[in-house]
Amino acid sequence: MATDKPLTLRRQKGRSITRAQRSSDSLQVEVLVDTGVFHLEQPFSYFLPEELKDLIDVGSLVRVPFKSDLKSGVVVSITSNFTASLKPVHSLLLNVRLSPSYLEFSKRVSERYVANQASILSAALPTFTKMASSIGVSPVSNQKRNSKPSRKAYLLNRGEAIETRVVKLIKERKESNLLIILPTQKEIEKVLKALGEVKQEIIEIGSHLTSSQRRKNFEFAATASPVIVIGTRSAVLAPMATIDEILIADELVEHFQEQKAPYWNLRDVALLRSEFEHCNISFISHSISLELARLIEIGWISYNSERKLLPGHRVNIATEPNSYHETIRKALKIGPVLVSVADKGYANTFSCQRCRNVALCKCGGRLIIGKKSEFSCSLCDFRSDRWRCQVCQADQIRIVKGGAEKIVEELGKAFPRVAIFTSTGDKVISSIDASPAIVVSTFGVEPEVIGGYAGAVLLNGEALLNRPFIRSEEELRFRWFKLATKVRSSGFIYLSLSSSHSLSQAFIGDNVMRAIRAECVEREAVSLPPAVRIIQVSGEERSISGLRRKLFEQFKELDILTSADNRTLHLKISHKKANDLLLSLKALQKYRSASSQELFSIRVDPYKL
Repeated sequence: MATDKPLTLRRQKGRSITRAQRSSDSLQVEVLVDTGVFHLEQPFSYFLPEELKDLIDVGSLVRVPFKSDLKSGVVVSITSNFTASLKPVHSLLLNVRLSPSYLEFSKRVSERYVANQASILSAALPTFTKMASSIGVSPVSNQKRNSKPSRKAYLLNRGEAIETRVVKLIKERKESNLLIILPTQKEIEKVLKALGEVKQEIIEIGSHLTSSQRRKNFEFAATASPVIVIGTRSAVLAPMATIDEILIADELVEHFQEQKAPYWNLRDVALLRSEFEHCNISFISHSISLELARLIEIGWISYNSERKLLPGHRVNIATEPNSYHETIRKALKIGPVLVSVADKGYANTFSCQRCRNVALCKCGGRLIIGKKSEFSCSLCDFRSDRWRCQVCQADQIRIVKGGAEKIVEELGKAFPRVAIFTSTGDKVISSIDASPAIVVSTFGVEPEVIGGYAGAVLLNGEALLNRPFIRSEEELRFRWFKLATKVRSSGFIYLSLSSSHSLSQAFIGDNVMRAIRAECVEREAVSLPPAVRIIQVSGEERSISGLRRKLFEQFKELDILTSADNRTLHLKISHKKANDLLLSLKALQKYRSASSQELFSIRVDPYKL
């Protein structure tokens, strides 16, 4: 860590300590410790042993004694105000230092998602089994760039795959420090395969790595330059010496929603990081979220559309009530056909043919058909080869939504001489050749075909749209426009919606933004996201009732929706006032933690509503 100039460290009162002064002073460090206790967010004081003085600076990752255990922490300041009763810093964890801008970024994330800052930092760090490694470290760059960072959204043409554009951007930005976030490991592998050899160091960050690999890659990502860091959701928290640009593909997918508290969303965390690291950010997709559309509408993000109507595009699109068998017949003449279904299995939803009541188990759970004449409950262990309606006692079933196995059965009868493949989550086919065949697949595990599919049949449109889920239309729009990229420009597409539906119209006109803007207008009319922010708060009934009264008193403009069991509140508030509400909720969580009360479960801008 030797430098040509004296390293300056800030005192808490604005003064500073040079490297030369360190040798004669007894130093005190303030450490942000991951205690696991919500209200203990303030830094704790330790004294710096002589043997660690030349190794530890502001931003260093250290191990410190806390109660009867050793905890990980981050040094946030160093002063000469040494107190004799302080415990010493135990050891240095890694030769990596977090920049002041990164620490500010983590603090802002903790405020936005009502979390403990140390827990956000802890989520960014790998598991430590050793002390500091021998990898050299250079001081973390934190210089402010003069140019204003750009924020862009690229809406790609149907014929261009996401990985193709990512590779193109990487090659255009030679010698740049890039942070690239992709939804799954599958997409990462595609990009790395297409990228081939590049001059920059490429570092992978993700849960698929071993603990030692994560720790090693964490160090390289934090110190190498120029470097390309590529990973899934958690990579957005990876410290880097310098970031020139953040690239995010398909920002609206559920993969980018953190599944554990504090339930942060990748898009918003990446935008915060771009702000504090003062770097460019680009979103790449074939369809975008309503939240990103709102930011484009208000001019906060610039919009770059490259969509163009392909020759014969309208002619080759069929919709209900036409039969999708005709689309399959046309496409089979020139190559394989993809049939996309919502579920694997035989039928996850069916009803009585006579009275149309949904088939339910005695326990109240929905019955599903795993294979023909094999009925089971989605909740309990009930299984049977017979079924009878509990309402009218009839035994004739009506399939509401057929799964992959049901569709395969039907297509086998309609196309007896055609090879049919099935690709689902538990039985994935990676690729097939370009000869005529039918591929029945659930979303996300479609086999690759060189040159693309000759046609695609997109089923279950109405069932997917009618899910009791606020993002059902947004998800279906993304899914279908994504699947369309797998079809040749001259290929055939069938949509299981009427031609008058807004999604079908967007497809026929190849104008996804028209459908997105129309839905944004609908949401604004009824005060739903992204027009407003929603914070979901859950807890014990008595505590929730008390919280509702206090919020009504403190925030007059707040719209509060209460669940039927009085255990969950949905707080609707304007974007302008949301930050004040979040800070109040965090203060409340600290008070409850200090009082040994159970914390509320808080989800900010929940993905599922």
